[in-house]
Amino acid sequence: MGNVRKLGTREYLPFTFMLAINAAFFALAFVVDRPGAVIGGFLQLIQSRAILVTDYVAIGGLGATLLNVSIVGLSTVVMLARLRLKPCGAHIMAVWLSMGFAFFGKNVFNMIPLTFGVWLYAKYRKEPFSKYYLAALLVATLSPSISEIAFLGVFSPLAEIAAGVLIGFFVGFIFPIVSAETVRVHRGFQLYNMGFSGGLTATILATLFMNLGIDIIPASYWSYGNNVFFALLLYSICAAMLAMGLFSGAGAESLKESITAALKNYRKMHQHSGRLVTDYYDLYGKSVYINLAVLCAFGTTVTLALGAQLNGPTLAGILTMMGFGSFGKHIRNVAPITTGAVLSAYVNNWDPSAPANILAILFSSGLAPIAGAFGPVWGIIAGFLHVNVANYIGDLNQGLNLYNNGFAGGLVALFLLPVIAVFKRIENFDSIK
Repeated sequence: MGNVRKLGTREYLPFTFMLAINAAFFALAFVVDRPGAVIGGFLQLIQSRAILVTDYVAIGGLGATLLNVSIVGLSTVVMLARLRLKPCGAHIMAVWLSMGFAFFGKNVFNMIPLTFGVWLYAKYRKEPFSKYYLAALLVATLSPSISEIAFLGVFSPLAEIAAGVLIGFFVGFIFPIVSAETVRVHRGFQLYNMGFSGGLTATILATLFMNLGIDIIPASYWSYGNNVFFALLLYSICAAMLAMGLFSGAGAESLKESITAALKNYRKMHQHSGRLVTDYYDLYGKSVYINLAVLCAFGTTVTLALGAQLNGPTLAGILTMMGFGSFGKHIRNVAPITTGAVLSAYVNNWDPSAPANILAILFSSGLAPIAGAFGPVWGIIAGFLHVNVANYIGDLNQGLNLYNNGFAGGLVALFLLPVIAVFKRIENFDSIK
């Protein structure tokens, strides 16, 4: 990932495309709601607690949430552009994940102190900030810890905000250290590594808060009734992605060749297990957008088929599943995990469409490399275990970790990989690509 001199050429089309998507979200925010309601709701969600689960659509309204998503997304793309990084699969993943969690828990206030903390760490190490860009973008998994202190409502507002910002600096500073080590635990078979490291950090923070007498009150804000709107939005994104993958950069005379090459590359993606780090954009270029489109359609259709709501949290799950289509996931390694997750809900007599269950089902695909490397049976087992763990593991960190399913997935991988090694007679996981 070398430096680049300027943006706007065909090589940097991913940044241009993401800017267009976020600009569309910005405009849509003022189409679905009045400007006054959008701005008022936006200010309300910024000042809200972000503890899991806080659906910003329920807190600030549809227009305000779309505005937050667009601002978070635009700031992410601008940061990548300012760092002059050549686009890669990790960038595409990070932008979509950031936009997804801007639907619930992440906003422009509680993400900035964390990002600045990572910048401070780079300065302390006397290394370029660009080395830690991924940690800087994904450290927002701990955004609720900033909002929880900043809007505690016990001391003076100014003192609480200052305390929240300082905590953000500290957490952002240590996050690259922790996340660099946690990947060793699951050996790259858990795609949501930042969620795993965030879970460990959030658990420590939660115990510290509670020992200081700070009661972390659980939250459960879910919006309802927006299935038609969000379904149209998601399937439109799928269509745009598919068009990008098939037609971008092709002239009239080479259209057939462009489509043929793109589909050939898409099929090749399924040969990879998806283990970290597998950068599909680096390997297959624009064809990655076909993969994103398929995964977006898959996640949306599964959610609707199970009778669940399309709302802030479920959109985060779908956009995260889609985003990792550039960085490890494809339908071949996602489908077995999702199947196991759905089976888990039914076997345990849980309603799969219930909020906590549908989130665990959507986010279970962080374990996709297990299915990709060891086959669909082990994928089904991993998905089955994930839902069980995810429904209870959040109690450890009191909802302070936005990527809670990454924490659950890391523990499932830690448990399951030694078992797989015995049954598959694997001596060295490093030999698996």
